[in-house]
Formats: sequence, C-alpha cells, structure tokens
Amino acid sequence: MCDLILPAEKDQMIRLNAGQKVFLTGTVATARDAAHKLMFDTGLTPFDLKNIPVFYTGMSQAPPGFPCGSCGPTTSSRMEPFIPEMLRRGMRIAIGKGDMSHETRELFMEHGAVYLAAVGGAGALTATVVETRKVIAWDYLGPEAVCLLNLRRLPVFVAWDMHGNNIFQNHRRDL
Repeated sequence: MCDLILPAEKDQMIRLNAGQKVFLTGTVATARDAAHKLMFDTGLTPFDLKNIPVFYTGMSQAPPGFPCGSCGPTTSSRMEPFIPEMLRRGMRIAIGKGDMSHETRELFMEHGAVYLAAVGGAGALTATVVETRKVIAWDYLGPEAVCLLNLRRLPVFVAWDMHGNNIFQNHRRDL
C-alpha cells in the first residue's frame, strides 16, 4: 500500500507493482467515450496528459454541499479505440474498470504508462474523496464533460505496471 501524489514522477511509477493498493491524491481529468471521441476528432486535449491522469468516469448530479455525485469508473475497454492516440499525446496514467486487450497493454508498456483500476460499483464512495470539481471542456456533454477533480486518497489498484504485469491475468513477467 502506498500514497501516490499527483503528478507522479516516472521513478514513482516504475516502483508500482501490479496488485498493489494505491491511494491517489491530486488532480485527475475525467473523460469517457464522448469526450475521447471529441479529443480524437478535434486533435485537442483540454488538459496536460503528461501530468494529469485520465479517469474514465462520468458523474451524477452533485447533492447539496458536494462537488459531485456518484462517480464510479467506466469499463476501460470502451476507450481502447482512442488509447493509442492518447498515449502518443503523452498519457502516462489511466484509471478505469476491467481489463483491456493484450495489444493495449503492450502499448502502455511501450509508452511507459500504467493502468490503475478503481473499484466498480463504488461510485458513491469515490465521490467522498473528491474535494473539488471543475468542468474544463464540452460542458454540453453533461456527465461526460471533461472535468478536473482534486482527489484526496482515492483507493485504486495497480492493474498493469510498467514491467508488464497484469492483475487480471494473474501474470507476472518477473516470475
């Protein structure tokens, strides 16, 4: 178990191991299918991919006194068509739910990126660690607008580390 303060440096990321529990603190950007398509089609990325992880989530309306409502992770494989371009643009950390293809995992390794898994079905719990929320692009997308969230100790697991290990396949290259 470790705390990862964002933005994460490469030396911190290389020490992460598949299966490890991590608490994220700092800024992440939210983006789901519609936002990824707009980034792909327009060539615009409304945040710094090198320093701000992408969290595949949409949020429900915020109850009074909270920055957002439930914000559980989206199935990451839905973003796979866009991931090669996001990695070329500098993405180093993605946060979502579930496994993706072997080809996508290889691209993450090639680009020195890690994939973190948030717990599905725990969107209400995730919302409790969101300190602030700011819409930064495509607000007309509603829950799929690109937002910056400031998190305080979001619990995630290292799904794919930089060494090629994958918790979904219980596969470790170093064994």
